[in-house]
Amino acid sequence: MNKTMEDYIRETSDTLLLNIEIRKDLTKPLIGWLKKEGIKIGKTVVFVASGSSYNAVQGALMFMNKHMKNEVRLISPFEFCYYETITDNHIYLFVSQSGCSTNIADAVKKYQEMGGYAIAVLGNCDTTIAKLADEAIEYGVGEETVGYVTKGVMTLTGYCMITALELAAEYMDKAVYEEVLEDLKKAAANHIKVYEQAKVFCKENEKAFLSMEHVMLMSGGANMGTIREGALKLSEMVHVQTTYCEAEEFIHGPNLQLTPQYTLFFVDGGDAAGKRIKEIQSAAKEMTDKTFLISASEWNADQTDEAVTPLYLTAFFQYLACWAARELNINGEHPFYIRFKEHVKNKTDDYKEESPF
Repeated sequence: MNKTMEDYIRETSDTLLLNIEIRKDLTKPLIGWLKKEGIKIGKTVVFVASGSSYNAVQGALMFMNKHMKNEVRLISPFEFCYYETITDNHIYLFVSQSGCSTNIADAVKKYQEMGGYAIAVLGNCDTTIAKLADEAIEYGVGEETVGYVTKGVMTLTGYCMITALELAAEYMDKAVYEEVLEDLKKAAANHIKVYEQAKVFCKENEKAFLSMEHVMLMSGGANMGTIREGALKLSEMVHVQTTYCEAEEFIHGPNLQLTPQYTLFFVDGGDAAGKRIKEIQSAAKEMTDKTFLISASEWNADQTDEAVTPLYLTAFFQYLACWAARELNINGEHPFYIRFKEHVKNKTDDYKEESPF
């Protein structure tokens, strides 16, 4: 029997914890290459990713920039192909969970045409991009055959974090290293806890969540990755108009569109910004009763640094999208979508996926 999307959500904590345990071996190929390419002389690391892969790296970006001496950037393959100024001071990593994204394949080809040595960080090395790249590295997701990726997102976020930690280990105080490592372990274990709470929360609010029409997600810091992924999952699975923005920016224009029909989610990472996020969330209740707080400081999870909270707060939106689509019997697109795909492809011919349910 094939696994479902929810099966992969449930597996995430164990996979994250395993990857943390084997972190030195898992990250060794990429770290070895980064050192060879000159990371020790201060080169900027640039991740090139799209979709859920972009969101996964976004969730780890604050952690990486906090603990690594090198600047870390994140750009889309579209930006890379048309707008990026490629210099010798940049180390590019081409990221794709499926290994079949046509835009990443195009970015790899362009980099190679310019004389670059393309390194691909993939969920599966038996794919088109793995064969196309000069070198391919798997980041430790294992199996995930459902197209609406969940375990792959979180394991990619975790991989970026443990790679940064192992790079920092050479100059980081040992006590600090152990403290950060313990935080990562707590965050990994929290994912299953948030998933279990999400099941209860969705049931308690089923009328609101099964009647969503216009959805907005607000947060800040590391959890900009969380709300990007949450917005993507809800739009692609539940087929509702979904947007995201930083919490403070929300009150500088986007809030003017609100009506009582809107559903709002505010994500609090448990840091100093949480107070402001909660103030805005409370005020938003004056506009719509469908206003919800997903809080690292209030949900039943071990407290961690805000920089690692995307590893578990994202679980809420993963389950919400899966559950709502299943309850509403949404498992496909509008018939005209086939016409759209005839004109533009986003996956290579070897791409395969199974039903989320």
